[in-house]
Amino acid sequence: MSRILSRDFALWLAVFIAYPIAGGLGRLIANPADGLIFAFVTAAVAGAILGLAQWLALGRHVSVARWVGATALGLGVSFVIVQAVGATSSTAAPIIGAVTGLGVGIAQSFVRSDRVPAAVIWVPTMGIAWAVAWVVTTSIGVQADAGWPVVGVSGALVAQILTGVVIAMSSRRQAQPAFA
Repeated sequence: MSRILSRDFALWLAVFIAYPIAGGLGRLIANPADGLIFAFVTAAVAGAILGLAQWLALGRHVSVARWVGATALGLGVSFVIVQAVGATSSTAAPIIGAVTGLGVGIAQSFVRSDRVPAAVIWVPTMGIAWAVAWVVTTSIGVQADAGWPVVGVSGALVAQILTGVVIAMSSRRQAQPAFA
């Protein structure tokens, strides 16, 4: 791995610190248990914070307003879906993660940076990474029914590692010359 790629991976990995801040501020502003509008606000605030952290880590290769807005909207809408279908227990952790990860991945794919893989790779990566992250978070005792819009620190670290590996692999592939 090149020195630049290692620095980029470290920056992406550091985004895991934003998850507890995002979840805490989202919950401080609105309680998702109070209804779907509050669920949207909770998750949109969390998504905006995560989006900003990701934007900083990606090296600002896309408009901050577009990336942060897409992440906030994607998490807000997908979290409302999770709440509306009642997938709010710890046993539903993989569903919570898959739905919210797919929502964020889809929204981000519309404003994708050249540093983020194509939608066909990014969307399923986010769905899988966030599903695994929610399983990790709930396996250490964090209760999904508390209404957190994002995973805890342990899950966040897992999600960032998984998505970071995909970003690094796609970056390496793009840098290799094609043989005629």
